[in-house]
Amino acid sequence: MSLIWFLIIIGVSIFVHELGHYLAARAQGVRVKAFSVGFGPVLFRRSAWGTEWRLSAIPLGGYADIEGLLPEERGRGYDALPFLGKLLVLVAGVAMNVVLAWGLLAYLFSAQGVPEATGRAVILEVLPGSVAEGAGLRPGDILLAVDGKPLERPQEIERLKVPGLRTFTVLREGQEVALELNWQAGMERLGVVYQPEVTFRETSFLSGLALAVGRTLAFGPELVRALVGGLLGVLAGREDSGVIGPVGIVAETGRAAQEGIFRLLELTVAINLSLALFNLLPIPALDGGRILLLFLSRLFRIRPEQEALVHYLGFLFLIFLVLLVTLQDLRRLLGG
Repeated sequence: MSLIWFLIIIGVSIFVHELGHYLAARAQGVRVKAFSVGFGPVLFRRSAWGTEWRLSAIPLGGYADIEGLLPEERGRGYDALPFLGKLLVLVAGVAMNVVLAWGLLAYLFSAQGVPEATGRAVILEVLPGSVAEGAGLRPGDILLAVDGKPLERPQEIERLKVPGLRTFTVLREGQEVALELNWQAGMERLGVVYQPEVTFRETSFLSGLALAVGRTLAFGPELVRALVGGLLGVLAGREDSGVIGPVGIVAETGRAAQEGIFRLLELTVAINLSLALFNLLPIPALDGGRILLLFLSRLFRIRPEQEALVHYLGFLFLIFLVLLVTLQDLRRLLGG
């Protein structure tokens, strides 16, 4: 079932991306010879509206075969468009992924509410024989205050580790319970797994859409740093790069499916935003690489065969990168 959900989420994300390129080209009168979800051997094909629509065997990408992109097609189709027309075709795929993510986020906000952290810590697990168990903490407790001072951030649970007798208050089954913990020198671990307490605020779809746009724009720079840093970590061979590939996404999809449809939609949002950012990287063969070459072509004369070679090398690099990430996924899933 994990694989089926993975194929659905990836298939929709790829289709939406390539549909952006297709619509931007067709809106400017440029023919799209083929539209494929997936690479490799074609499993299904059908011609409609002057385009051959394909479903291919390898579901890790897709393409819109736009007339004028190949060196031998210079002077017509895409190549005959003005600068802004070409730029529109190149950015439209990324834009569609972002719009899909915004729409799904708006639906999630309106259907289940806007998640807001309260600053308090929810205890998920208490390790047997730990200091926390000895103090009476239980899974499901919500830590409200330490020594009478309310928590403002979940990380303030570390205040329990100050030497001496600590008094703290938890919310348990709707009632406040007072507990004590005597932290002594030599103790290292509290012995709990916790997460921020989250409440959900009701909102409408339109308000949720505005909130989705604002939050993604606000966290955009952080997402870019995480993606670039993660990819550099993969190339450096770091196990903690934070990047997951197809194998890791299948495993994550399985976990999300067990938690329900909302969790699957959250994963779809994350995949679409990641796909959009990844495609904007200035790597040849990606949209970002083509955009970079488009701007450079206004400064320098780039011959068609040179551009084709650059994109071919970029494609080889992407295959190498996918192999590295996949190997890292396998090592992680198999325990090293």
